Amino acid sequence: MDEAILPSTTLETEEKHSTGASSSSEADDRIDVELDRIRDRRENPGQSFLYNTVVPQTFDDYTLVFGLIAGLVFFGSVTIASSGLILGDSIAIDDSLSGTPLDPNDCVDKRGEVWVKTWVQEDNLRIQSNNVPTSSSSAIMVLVWNESVLDSEGEIEGDAEITLAVGGSGDLSVELSKEELDDGDYKILIAVIYSEDNSTGWSELSEEEITEKGNDPLLDISYKDLEIELHTSTSSSLFGSGETHRKMEKIDEETRACMTIQDMGIWGWILMGAEWVGGRETAMLTGGNAEVPPWYMAMISLGMSVFFLCVQYPLMHRLYHRDSDDMLSSEQMTRLISRTVENACKRLHIKPDLESIQVQDRAISVDVFLPYSSTRKAIMSPIEVKGTIIKDILNEFRIFGEMRPLQVKTVCTDSNDGSGETPDFDEIGEVRLSDDYSVFFSSIGQFGKLEEAFRESMSRWFRKHDVADYGSAIMADEDAVFVRVIYRPVMKFAYFLFKPTFEHLQGDLRDQLGSDLEHLLEGRELVVSARNEKSTLGDRAVAGRVEQGSEEHAGEAMVAKRDGIPGALLQNPFMGDILSSVEYVAQKNRKRIDKYGFWGLIVFVWIPFMASGVLVGAMLGLVARMRFQRVLAACFVGGTAASVTWAYTARGIIEVMERYHAEAFIPFIILLAIGFTWLKIRDNKRHRREELFKESMSFFAGASE
Repeated sequence: MDEAILPSTTLETEEKHSTGASSSSEADDRIDVELDRIRDRRENPGQSFLYNTVVPQTFDDYTLVFGLIAGLVFFGSVTIASSGLILGDSIAIDDSLSGTPLDPNDCVDKRGEVWVKTWVQEDNLRIQSNNVPTSSSSAIMVLVWNESVLDSEGEIEGDAEITLAVGGSGDLSVELSKEELDDGDYKILIAVIYSEDNSTGWSELSEEEITEKGNDPLLDISYKDLEIELHTSTSSSLFGSGETHRKMEKIDEETRACMTIQDMGIWGWILMGAEWVGGRETAMLTGGNAEVPPWYMAMISLGMSVFFLCVQYPLMHRLYHRDSDDMLSSEQMTRLISRTVENACKRLHIKPDLESIQVQDRAISVDVFLPYSSTRKAIMSPIEVKGTIIKDILNEFRIFGEMRPLQVKTVCTDSNDGSGETPDFDEIGEVRLSDDYSVFFSSIGQFGKLEEAFRESMSRWFRKHDVADYGSAIMADEDAVFVRVIYRPVMKFAYFLFKPTFEHLQGDLRDQLGSDLEHLLEGRELVVSARNEKSTLGDRAVAGRVEQGSEEHAGEAMVAKRDGIPGALLQNPFMGDILSSVEYVAQKNRKRIDKYGFWGLIVFVWIPFMASGVLVGAMLGLVARMRFQRVLAACFVGGTAASVTWAYTARGIIEVMERYHAEAFIPFIILLAIGFTWLKIRDNKRHRREELFKESMSFFAGASE
């Protein structure tokens, strides 16, 4: 009975295996058709702006053109204004807008007069003269009276308690220290003395001599008076409860001077620099502390946002965006990698273990584990095998628009006998001894001719490509002729200037040797391996960006290179590092945008948190697959709201700090904002690197086991 059942069971098992193989083959064929369809769409996109046509085709093309024009106008205007070439001394803009809802504080024209600017810094009174001709001899005199010497009508009685004087030429500055005064109220008179005759020599005079000579009625003198109050407080503040702090407050009703066009241009660069270094918050606090009009701070911040949003977002969209039909599923990704590996292994003459290939398809990267065994025709080292497979996969990623980092681990499963293939001694059989050695000596003679022809051909090839021989060898058996060449470019700065890649040179060498050695190959296959001893930019060009792991989380991740302007602008080391961190932040916040959509993206860009500007918002919209127009509108609205909010609250924040005796900390807080921004960026980079390489290490370890 058992004998009758066994054949049937065996037959059923074979049928199941046959059916499973057929089903697997049909599934692969179906996926291959889908991949070929996607490839055709990706390789034949029609007219592409700035790639094969200069005529904008889509909405994002027009957005890019608008951003370039807006950037040219914005940065050009600030440059011209700061140079003072056109209407540099005009105050028409600031004068017209001051006293309006855009700028509630009024300003006055002080261009044609010598005037004094005063401000409190670290509880000391700073005094600076303005508009004194640089060719004029000048001096500043500061007279300080205690209010106790004032009469009932506020008139001064008696001599000044403190007199400061400093001489020189042009505009000067002096500081009244709080340590020179006791607590109380003081009246201060400031006199700026100047003479058209620079030979007066104020810089050589002492304080007493300047004070005495300053009474000359023939000199030009400009006056300013104000009041200060000094008091010691013991209260809860940023300094801590129970600590004493001396506070100087300035009482000055004088209206600020209107900013000239040149002043606005200079402050434009200062505000842009502060925003580049420490974000929008740093720029607004810096400008608010210097009494820059809020509308101007908002305009500078908004101008930067418009430029970066309308230029970088279309480029990012072109680099990262794919239509829904072009998105690869995990099944398609696995099949794409499998068939790419198969084709690469045929050229490398190695045998991949297709059943053991493992692919980890995750949001932050694609990880591939590939075990393989070599054959007798395999002459590439394991490092070269891995490099070739990575390049082939990245090339496919480039075509399919896949921008996630790729990590590959290849494992050669050969035995350690060094032969590259485990021989089967059972099939060798008995070896007969022979007294006829003619075949042996004949083969030696043929190999000698082959090697001589090889050397002559290689000499011409090295001269042809201007490379030096760092090791070349030829071997042969009854099936194939193996050629291995290591070369190095002889030109200077070869890393940048040597254009041919090792693949191009390897193909050219195969063609040349195939022609020169054709009569000596005798039907044997020619296997060629060429390697550049010193890697060049051309050899590495297949990867748009390379990320290295750390000692704790080792690894190397590569991103496919994209051609054209988007690739050149966004895949350089500086921008690539920024975009990788931006993409990571966007991935982390995707659930919020998926939940709240358009309005959530506006709030995300608006809120004053580090790393939440228009660039991160645009990437977040890309990750969430929102329509281009909705992302652009949301980032524009959120960025505008953030610029306006910060511009019109910065001065209020500073006044609150002054009220609680913390205005001395304003520079510290600005530096703190810069520090927090860089710490946030560094933390994002560190967390992303840990997540990128840590999970990959775990995956490769599990796959190896």
